[in-house]
Amino acid sequence: MGALAGHLAHMQENLDFTFGELKSVVGSVVSGETPVLEKVDGQNIFFKFTVDLDTGSVRTARNKGNLMKGGMSPDEFTAKWVGHPAEGAFVNGFKAIESALDQLDPASLESIFEPSSEGGQRYINAEIVYTGKPNVINYGGDYIVMHNLQEFSPEGKLDDVQLSGGDFQQLVSGVEAAQAEQDDDSWSVVGPQVLELRDMSGEQFVQDFYSDLDALGVTDSMSIADYVEDQLRQSVVGDLPIPVNKQEDLIKRIIGIGRKLNADEYPSLADIKSGTGREVGTQISAIGTKANAGKAIGRMTKPIELAIHDLAIEVLRGVASALTGDHDAEIKRLKAELESAKSAIESARDAGSDARREMLKTQLDKLGSSDNIASSAEGIVFEHPPGSKALYKLTGAFAPLNQIIGAAMRIPQEKNEALVREYVREFIGGSF
Repeated sequence: MGALAGHLAHMQENLDFTFGELKSVVGSVVSGETPVLEKVDGQNIFFKFTVDLDTGSVRTARNKGNLMKGGMSPDEFTAKWVGHPAEGAFVNGFKAIESALDQLDPASLESIFEPSSEGGQRYINAEIVYTGKPNVINYGGDYIVMHNLQEFSPEGKLDDVQLSGGDFQQLVSGVEAAQAEQDDDSWSVVGPQVLELRDMSGEQFVQDFYSDLDALGVTDSMSIADYVEDQLRQSVVGDLPIPVNKQEDLIKRIIGIGRKLNADEYPSLADIKSGTGREVGTQISAIGTKANAGKAIGRMTKPIELAIHDLAIEVLRGVASALTGDHDAEIKRLKAELESAKSAIESARDAGSDARREMLKTQLDKLGSSDNIASSAEGIVFEHPPGSKALYKLTGAFAPLNQIIGAAMRIPQEKNEALVREYVREFIGGSF
């Protein structure tokens, strides 16, 4: 997703979840009680309708800077992507959005995009799926998938999200109805894609997930934050040669950053480092800066992440994307793509090859058997608790697959070609 869309969280990233709540959420998802939407592997875009017909009635945004300027005009948006690998996706996707909105009554559009407060803005958060430039998953056509309607304050703060109903549903229904009348099969502009999960609550992998959590030595009443705190005390923070009170302040800081609290709600790094000396201060910074605190939390929650990952693989097993034409063919293609990427990474010889092969090993261990590539959907998205507008994702095999394929695509081609030439010279001039 683009920067404006923000990060769609995994469950282990919510430090306030208790382990009992994790089990409850999972139980609700695997039973089919919690509605789930398809997570789409595309290019993110935010768009809105305006009444400024001189420069075009559709504005777009990819980041807060675009937002604060009232969005990019069509010409500005097109110019932004000249020469970019995703130029075709963004330019053609934008034209599809314009065409879809042109089919609707301007007065109705103006009402849908009218913010509730003066100076605010309303945008549709959407995904561009373009067959001319696919990411990992190949879909059966070109789509604009509208996720939700988001309202921002004049200061650029997200004030409200409509996931369903209201003005958002009015737009989705209007666009889909208009397209049905046009019978245009070049692009489809659609709303969130609902996936129906079978009831898996009685299956062994669900019980295995609960057991994996219990094996961490936690209770249902403990939060993920409690677990992280204990792990920090037993490892990187507890090993620091500083007084216990400073260790506890450092833990409070790391947890506060993980909870996305304001900076004045947790101890400052300067206060923690005060009087510790340069060397120890460097060790504190290695886990206490905002960036490093997030990494430290990630290391501490790795066992939870892996348990959720294994669960997600099974939840998604056999789940077909609503946008993929041939589910079985796409699974076969993804497996072949994995093998091709593995070969490219293993044979490459360049400055980054060692690190790349280490990454490959890590991600293959996480993926397990290639038989775990069993869904043509990137993943699922769900809201918890109901009505909270807080969204979480389960992505299963897609995450390691995406890492491996992405790494293979970034291998410097000219260096591989040079290596081939070297091998050819050795072969021709050798003693074969």
